[in-house]
Amino acid sequence: MSTKQEVELVIEKSDQVLEHTIKQADPEFYRALSNVLHDYIVITNPRKQIAFRKDLRGLIRLMAETVNQAKPVRTFSTGELARIFGVSVQAINKWIDEGRFLGYKREGNHRHNRIPETVSFVMRTGEVLPLEEVVAMYEHQLQEQQVDDAVDHRDAVLDEISRLMKKHGGTYEMTLGAKTERTAQEERDASIWLALLDELRDMNEAK
Repeated sequence: MSTKQEVELVIEKSDQVLEHTIKQADPEFYRALSNVLHDYIVITNPRKQIAFRKDLRGLIRLMAETVNQAKPVRTFSTGELARIFGVSVQAINKWIDEGRFLGYKREGNHRHNRIPETVSFVMRTGEVLPLEEVVAMYEHQLQEQQVDDAVDHRDAVLDEISRLMKKHGGTYEMTLGAKTERTAQEERDASIWLALLDELRDMNEAK
């Protein structure tokens, strides 16, 4: 059987582990885990105190490293989910009430809870998808759209520069940039042209 010192050591170390991990993960899970470890080690470990302490330190270190390396769980408001699914906030609340977010239950009567990415969503077809996967698809589409928008904007800038080159018969440096005196219209064109060239330079550097 374990000595009194061993029992006290387990209690002390398990409390430290619990205090450390309870801030980063589900409190109920770690509270239950701490109790199980306490019961198992204290009651069943017949070895001497030195070996016991060595095993316990290793176990605590492993638990702490696992917690520190764990990926933080993202959570989403109903407004954020509405954007992701392309529906209204009312629709998201209705789906929550219908239980279509498996593993999620409202806390209390208010509607401002955050839904973790670890739940699953039931599609109208009955197919079940992890919410994390739905979010990943949305973010991928968003990135593709941003790339397309950037390409379209670059094309628009190039078209406008080309228009100014045709209008004035050459590059900015060869035309308006080389003039010491310019008309009011040429001043406006020069200002727009320079801004477009700066924007194009920034886009090229950002690649």
